[in-house]
Amino acid sequence: MTVPGPDTRLGVAIQRQSTTEQVAAALREAILSGRILPGTPLREVALASELGVSRNTVREAARVLGSEGLIRHEMNRGAMVAGITGQDVDDIYAARLAVELAGAEALMSRRDPVAFRRLAGLAGQIEDAVRRRDVAAALEGDRLFHATIVAATGSPRLQRFYSQLQQEQRLALSLAESSSRELGRTADDHRELLDSLHGGKAQAKAQLRTHLRAGAAELHRLRQLIDRRRAGEEPKDHYPARPGTRRPAGMVGTR
Repeated sequence: MTVPGPDTRLGVAIQRQSTTEQVAAALREAILSGRILPGTPLREVALASELGVSRNTVREAARVLGSEGLIRHEMNRGAMVAGITGQDVDDIYAARLAVELAGAEALMSRRDPVAFRRLAGLAGQIEDAVRRRDVAAALEGDRLFHATIVAATGSPRLQRFYSQLQQEQRLALSLAESSSRELGRTADDHRELLDSLHGGKAQAKAQLRTHLRAGAAELHRLRQLIDRRRAGEEPKDHYPARPGTRRPAGMVGTR
């Protein structure tokens, strides 16, 4: 006689978010958009009051973001937005290079036309964003371009690891405005990188190293810019709007 196994079909679709998840999402967006700078303390009482939630909910949301590397907890100081050091920048880009080289190797071995079309489309999006002086769109195009290279490995674990690396570098990338000259370099580099991926592996890998080296140098510059801003500007307690509401026009964060 065959004993039926457990029925694992739940038959439901959960769509509601917990209050903790909503608060975590609001804080995450504020941190990654640069409205709350690295090193800014996250005061539970002020956040709970502005967001209309309990202090315990804020505490749980901070734990979620702590596990993502966006918030750190210090003895006698509480939670604050994580910073990024020069050593962090070097480490992030060393890890990125290792993962992206694996992606480039896989991409050039398989020559997947779908992946190459996606990369071409993203390079075009970056160039269009540069023409429109849309820094956020250019940075998002850059993120997707490199994630597409890593996706060529076909490894979910490498893609998850790479996503974490990208999130860490966004702590600095999203906090400073780039000049049109710097954005032009970003667009040109992606087009050159894409062209090299159509050629030989040695040339493509050399171009990828050059491309990432320039990115690391830019991230160092942005990190130093943030440090100078913080040295001349006291943190302000502007936090995200209450979950489910929109921030009033003109209400800005600690840029």
